[in-house]
Amino acid sequence: EYFLVEFSSRAKVAEGFTTDINRLRDRLSFAPAEGSTALYDAVYLGLSQVKRGQNPKKALLLITDGEDNHSRYSRGDIFDSVREADAQIYVIDLGRALVGDLADMTGGHSYRVSVDDLEDTCERIALELKSQYVIGYESTNTSKDGKFRKLRVKVTPPANMGRLSVRA
Repeated sequence: EYFLVEFSSRAKVAEGFTTDINRLRDRLSFAPAEGSTALYDAVYLGLSQVKRGQNPKKALLLITDGEDNHSRYSRGDIFDSVREADAQIYVIDLGRALVGDLADMTGGHSYRVSVDDLEDTCERIALELKSQYVIGYESTNTSKDGKFRKLRVKVTPPANMGRLSVRA
């Protein structure tokens, strides 16, 4: 299931949840880049929306060509929301967005590409999402203090397989 948040001077849900990817693709094709960039507002709205999804695995794809210059939310506000969200963020930076750290915080990835590479990059992200494993963890610490715990994950690839990467 997919949804679309458009943003320039303000962020808005342009298309609610749908399984019709062509509908979103058509909408994106005709969306002009204009106005200011409420990037952090769009991330916040996108994270709020993705929580409502039915699939247990959640990802937010952020496609932008600029830095934030018009949001109500600050970079710090967004970092707090991203850290607590149960969703990976993938960033396709078509300009100078400088938000790759949001992707890194969530185990996602950031790509700096041109418009010509957009479709290939989306296909690469889709393939990555389909080939991921999710590991669960339940703390034995009985103190319910809301603090984050540090974990160490080691992977050993099967014989004849290349290098594996771990992102969290």
